Amino acid sequence: MHHLEELTVVWRSAILPREYRPRGPLVEVHLVPAAPARYGTPELERVRDKLAAEFTRAGSSEGGAWAFSNAEDRGLAVLSTGQRTCWFPFEEADLAKRVADRLHALLDLGLPVPDSLAPAIGLDPVASTIKVAARSVSSPGRIRIGTEDAFSPDELRRTSREIAEGLLARLAAPLG
Repeated sequence: MHHLEELTVVWRSAILPREYRPRGPLVEVHLVPAAPARYGTPELERVRDKLAAEFTRAGSSEGGAWAFSNAEDRGLAVLSTGQRTCWFPFEEADLAKRVADRLHALLDLGLPVPDSLAPAIGLDPVASTIKVAARSVSSPGRIRIGTEDAFSPDELRRTSREIAEGLLARLAAPLG
C-alpha cells in the first residue's frame, strides 16, 4: 500500500445512460489505476461481450464498456482510462464481504491489471435512513469517498476484507 494524491474517479452517474434510475441506494466500488493505463476498443469490446452474458444490457464505446441489470440494480464498467467500476444494491448484512467480493471481481475481468490500483467507494442515492458500519445515516443526495491509498493487485486480493472495512468506515465517517 502507498499513500497518494487523490485520483480522478468517474462515478456511476457519469457512466450510465441518463434514463438509468436505481430503485434504492447503490454502493459503488471503483478501482482507479495509480499510474496512467489505457484500454483500446478491442479490449473494451471483449469485456462488453463477456459482461453481456451476465447482465441484461451491455454496450461499449471508445470511452469504456459497461453492462447492467435494471431488475437487480447492479452493473459493471471498465473505462478506457483503466478504471474498473461496479455497483450493487445497498444492504447492511455482510456489506464488507460484498465489497471485498466486488474488489476481486473487478480484478478478474480478463484484462491486463495495472501495477497499482486505488479503491474508491460511493453511496448514491441516499434518501432515507440506513445503517453503514453500525451508524444510522440519514442524508439526501449521495456520498462519494475518493481514492486515498493504492495497492498492488496481489495486496488487493490478499487484504480485500480489510480494505473493504476501511472503505466502509470512510463512507460512514462524514455522517457520524
